[in-house]
Order: sequence, then structure tokens, then C-alpha cells
Amino acid sequence: MIDSLLHRFDIDPRQFRALLRMALRIDFRSGLFATSRKKKRRGRFPGLWQILLFYGFLGLVLSFAVIEAGDVFLAGTIMMTFVMLAVASSILVEFQSVVIAPEDYHILGHRPISSRTYFSFRLANMLVYVGLIAVSIAFVPVLFFVFWEGFRLLLGVMAILGILGSAVFTSMAIVFVYVNLLRWVHPKKLQRAFSYLQLLLSFIVYGSGMIFSSLFNAGVLSNMHVEHEQWMLALPPTWFSSLMSLTVGGRGWFELASILVGTSITAILIAYAYATMSLEYAGTIARLTESHEKHRGNGRPSRVVSLPMFTRNEARAAALLVRNQFKHDQKFRMSVLAIVPLTALYLIAGLSGGGGLADPFSNPAEHWEKANLLYLALAFFPVLLFASLGRSDSWQASWIFHVTPSDKGRIVLAVKDVLVIFFIIPYLLGLGIVFLFYFDSVQNVLLHVFTLSMLSHLILQVLVMVYPHLPFSRPLRKGERTANIFVGIMVAAIVMFILVNVLSRVIYPSAVATGVTLVVLAVLTLVFERLAAERVRRKTRLLQFGS
Repeated sequence: MIDSLLHRFDIDPRQFRALLRMALRIDFRSGLFATSRKKKRRGRFPGLWQILLFYGFLGLVLSFAVIEAGDVFLAGTIMMTFVMLAVASSILVEFQSVVIAPEDYHILGHRPISSRTYFSFRLANMLVYVGLIAVSIAFVPVLFFVFWEGFRLLLGVMAILGILGSAVFTSMAIVFVYVNLLRWVHPKKLQRAFSYLQLLLSFIVYGSGMIFSSLFNAGVLSNMHVEHEQWMLALPPTWFSSLMSLTVGGRGWFELASILVGTSITAILIAYAYATMSLEYAGTIARLTESHEKHRGNGRPSRVVSLPMFTRNEARAAALLVRNQFKHDQKFRMSVLAIVPLTALYLIAGLSGGGGLADPFSNPAEHWEKANLLYLALAFFPVLLFASLGRSDSWQASWIFHVTPSDKGRIVLAVKDVLVIFFIIPYLLGLGIVFLFYFDSVQNVLLHVFTLSMLSHLILQVLVMVYPHLPFSRPLRKGERTANIFVGIMVAAIVMFILVNVLSRVIYPSAVATGVTLVVLAVLTLVFERLAAERVRRKTRLLQFGS
């Protein structure tokens, strides 16, 4: 039946299934929790449940707003908005692997694949990806809709249809914008712009949890009822939430008009994507991507390796590698810069209650109450850096590590030092500037920042011992970055929360205890450095290209 349907649309069923199956295996076959030591079973996709776990957690947070909302239309609009932001944030980063890949032209261009077959396979691949994100977020909220003031299965079905519709509309809208901007903007420049837009959307997505929590505590959502206004027809989330309003008594012009507008625009965007997503267009993108981007350079040499510890041998190579990767690899740069909106959000949350951040040396309880989220970001940063360091779109270039007369273990350890010097310490100095406005003395700020620096370095040392991988030497996988973020938050946050809580409540009140703690941290740093060096050198001897 499916084959006959595909034939009716001039789609080759065998080619369609083969291309889609291979794309899904490439996307989800391996990931953070898939170990390379064990033989992967054929047809299994360990990367799938990473996406389900992370976005399912976001959906759990969203469900509190759904429960508290005063009516179905408001709850549905909030949910559709959240889904659209999450899908857009993910698609913007993964566009050239989810939507249309430039390498498709080099791999498939010489094969007898029709444009309709290629379009259908690419569309199906994209819909599977955005569908997984949308369903993962909506799973828990939809359960609440099913039991909204009784048992309403139809309401849950309409919620699922609305969520899938909002995800498809968002992805098609991004395709439309990308294709048209590409006529005037170089792909690399457009990718940079999309990366910064993704950073902004991530700021909104992560901040929405804090906003929903504040509204929930204030009881605002439960007393809010949204009236249908004509101007709301310009808001895409209302197009799909109107499906839910139909099941709870809404039979007015607004619901019908919203559904008509939403379905019509989505259909037009799909038709536009059909005319665009072809092997010929993939070849155009490939040629544009391979062409040089016009830019103005000052021609001055980099000062990244001016520090004494990064002027020779593997240390210099590591410093140059990370510096240039940060400059040219947009995904790596955005992974590093993602800590900025998170820190800003957590700082705003800590100051929202008034009174400012207290000094942990004189008022540890109040400081912990105000600044605990900042330490969540601090714990997250080393894990984020290390998780982003292992994989890259340019992983094929890692063959250079295996053919040059260099010590791979020293490269791994040198990269760890580069992360500390050029990323973690500047970040902590920025926090120190914030602390200056609230601590009793500069001495307390310096001591606290120094202690946090040692703790962050210890976290990196542990990560290097556990995962001694060469930098940027493995291919990226869809959803892996979000899974790394989730795991990093859960594990590192628990450790940092315990350590900082003990420091502020037990150690800092005593000068002797503080001095002893600094000595212990220094000894642990030296011991862990020795252990990390031995383990890294032993493990890196076994590394091969692509491992």
C-alpha cells in the first residue's frame, strides 16, 4: 500500500527506504551513551533516547504551566510557542545535516535519483527529527490535556496534531528563510548569523522555565484568560492551539480562521520546499560553501600563544587548534558562548528577590540562597567545554594527530590547560567583577574566585581521566549536544552544589579551615594531574583515526 502510494507521487520506494534508513542510522546510531568498545547491534539507535530524555525533561517543566493555565487556549498557546522555539533552536544548528546537506550532491548526484525521491527522503528525515523533539516535549503535557476536567481523549489528540503542525510549520519556515537569504549572503556568514540566533532562542527556552516558575508561584496563570482577538491571527502558535479550542466549546470564527491560516501557510511552505530541496540545490550549496568568503582581515598575527606555557611543541599546537576552532567552528563557538545567557538568567533569578548577593564569608546562608544558580552555571561550564571539544564537523582532519611525531597524550593534557587559561579563568574573573559589588572586601572576592578556579580545574581533570579523547576528532551526532548539556547539568550540579555549600557554611567561617582547604585542593590538583597524565598517555596510545 505504501509502495503504491509512493509510486503515485513518482517516488521510488526502494531508494526512499534505503536513503531514509541510512540517514537515520547516521544521525542516531551513536551518541553520548553508546560505547565504542561494544559492538553496536544493527538497526539500533542509541542516540534516539538522548533526545527523548532531554526534551522530555523540558516537557515536564512545561507541564507545570499547562496545569496552572486558566483555559485550554492559553495552555495550548504556551505549549505551541515552547515547541516552536525548541524546534527552531535545534534546526538552526543542525540545518545542513537535518534539512539539506551539501555533501549529498557529491555522494548522490551521479546516481539515478529523482528530485521527488530526494525531496521526500529529506522531508521524511527532517520530520522524524522535529517530530521526535515535538513529541518528547509534548508527552507529559498531552497527558494532562487528556485528563483536563475529566477524560478528554479528543483534546489530547488535537494537542498532538497541533504540536506536530507547529513543528512542521517552524521547520518549513526556516527552510524558506534560509533559501531566500542564501541568495545574498554567503553560507558561512549565514550559518554564523543562525548560530547567534540559536543562542538567543536558547536564552528564551532556558529562561522560560524561570518565567513559568515565577508565574506559577504568583498564581498569575491560573487567573489569566485570553480573549480571542483579530490581531492574534498573526501569531503562529494560536493557529495550532485553536485545534484544541474546538474540542472545548470553541466554534467561533476565530478558531476556524486560525486553522485555515495555519494549514494554508504550512502547505505553501511545503510546496516551496519541494521546489527547493533537490540534488541540484544541494550542489549549489556545496559550491557556495567551498568558495571563499569575502572578508577583511587586519593581517596581524594571533596573540593566543604568547603565554610562556603555550609557545612550544604540543602546547602551542593545542592553543592554536582551540583558538582557530573557536574562530571558525560556529557550533563550538556557540557551545562556549551558551554559558553567557545561562549565567545572565541565573544572576537575574538570584537578584530578583532583592537584597543582592551576600558575602559567603560573613553571611553564607543568604549567599547560598541568592547565588546557588550561579554555581549551577559554573559547574556546567567545564562539562560544556569538554563535551563540545570532542566532536566537530571537521573531524576528518584529525588524521594529522596520528601521522605527526607528537605525543597524543600531551596534546590532550595541553588542550585541558588551554580551556582553563582561555575560557574558565576569564569566566570566573567576570563572576569576580559581579562579586565585587556585593562582597565585603576585595580579598574575599579573590579568595572565593581562586577556590572556584581550583574546583573547576579539578572537574576538568576528572573529565580528562574518564574520557581521554583527542580534540575535535569524532563526528557530530544529532541530539548529542543537548544530551551532553542535560547530563552535564545533572552530574556536575550535584557535585558543585555540595562542595560550594560546604565551603560557604563550614569552611569559610574559619580562617584555619579555609587555609587547610586551599592546601588540600592544591595537593588534589597535583595528584589528579599526575593520575590524568598517566591515564591519558596510556589510553591515547590505543587511539586510532575516527575512534
